[in-house]
Amino acid sequence: MPSKAEIRQQTIHALTAMAVPDRLRASDDLYQQLWTSTAYQQATTIATTISGGFELATRPIIERAQADGKIVAVPQTLPHRQMAFHVMDETTTLTRTKFGLMEPQDNRVVDPTEFDLLLVPGLVFAATGERVGFGGGYYDRYLPKTTGIKLALALPAQQIAQPTWPVDSFDILLDAVLAANLK
Repeated sequence: MPSKAEIRQQTIHALTAMAVPDRLRASDDLYQQLWTSTAYQQATTIATTISGGFELATRPIIERAQADGKIVAVPQTLPHRQMAFHVMDETTTLTRTKFGLMEPQDNRVVDPTEFDLLLVPGLVFAATGERVGFGGGYYDRYLPKTTGIKLALALPAQQIAQPTWPVDSFDILLDAVLAANLK
């Protein structure tokens, strides 16, 4: 059984090597699945990330959700592997962290119980709801505080039927995983 660290490295390599046309098709498929999902359509407050590098681009999600009149919040990392999600709008100040990520520095913090939908990042997603994240444990600490639908968007290299890694007792299962189709 490969370790989570090995799975992370393999997936990052596969995502980095993905051909641009395939990535664009897969991303578009995921966006369309998201827009038509009941979870998205019924949500008024959404948590997502500001993507970086090899991740699925979240800018289209943020812009579409804002255009649809939804409140969008993005995370700021805090000491002790905690997070606070700040409303993302034209007044939000973003700064680059030591990890190279863009994070909000101001604007209203959304209480975890206010989210209707949380788009949970990660590297590998099992169809059964388990995930391998980036290893920091931030979401493992945050998700138990939430009541919204926990959803992941998985590019082809991120999809797996069942976990091939040890699932820990503190791992929070996702409610659904949308899987890209490269038709």
